[in-house]
Amino acid sequence: MKTADLLEYLEETSTEMTRGNIDEAMLLHFDLIMERYRSKPFFYKNLLKYDRFMVALSLIGFGYKDEQVPLSEVKAFCQKRGYMSRNSLDAYFSFLVVSGYMNVQLHVQDGRLRCFHPTDKTLRDATPIIKSYLLPSQMIIPYDSWFPSLATSVDLLRIYARGFTRILESDFLLDKLLPEAKWILNRDGGHLPMLALYTDALRYGSLETGYKVSSYVELSQCLGVSKTHMQRMIKEGELQGYFKCDKRLIVLSPAFVELMRRAMSICFAITRVSMELGVAEEPVKNGSVDSCSLLRA
Repeated sequence: MKTADLLEYLEETSTEMTRGNIDEAMLLHFDLIMERYRSKPFFYKNLLKYDRFMVALSLIGFGYKDEQVPLSEVKAFCQKRGYMSRNSLDAYFSFLVVSGYMNVQLHVQDGRLRCFHPTDKTLRDATPIIKSYLLPSQMIIPYDSWFPSLATSVDLLRIYARGFTRILESDFLLDKLLPEAKWILNRDGGHLPMLALYTDALRYGSLETGYKVSSYVELSQCLGVSKTHMQRMIKEGELQGYFKCDKRLIVLSPAFVELMRRAMSICFAITRVSMELGVAEEPVKNGSVDSCSLLRA
């Protein structure tokens, strides 16, 4: 698929997501990802910061594309994208090694280079995160031809990563497709503080009655972040017209609701198209998948 066609297909898929039951999909995504988040809140509130999350996905994507890709190549890619500085990347990679998420070894063909591999711990933790996007996308636009076999497949992460790398290299990601959302994504918890506000309003039925949601204290406790962190985020959003403060309560504006739906529809679309691209590249174990039925030529 050509680059221009890929962008068009992503945009079309995202639009289809918004036409479906996007709110129910967002509720499911929040519940699924919070299952992982609550188990290690300190780890996930840092991992899900947008730039750090993109570095982690870059490692997985490039690692599955070429098992001998030098770590320095991924570092250069992430630096060029502006995800993190050189020193921050070195520290982050060291953290992943010490935490048991990445193995680093001498490159087979060049001893001056280092190659890397995800560990079993990475596979156990990364796969549920991918499913937290894939299952909601399947709720909106079912793909019965390949989804059942992949939902429980150990190959899911590999297939996703190979497709996602195409999107990553084309730079058709959330920060480019919806740059106005970046301010709220690149902080502790990534998109979860934003999503917590939205899902809280949905569950209390207040999207139709003024968009009031829970207090700072309740939300900060749910996410394992400080009350000050939430207050700063809301204050910044208030200046941009997304929130209003009503005593101890937060009031969401229609502009925030629209931003949230667009952001999550793009996230779901990226995951869905990544899977389609990955499936199109190779047969699934339980049977070959006709790529023409999934993607346009």
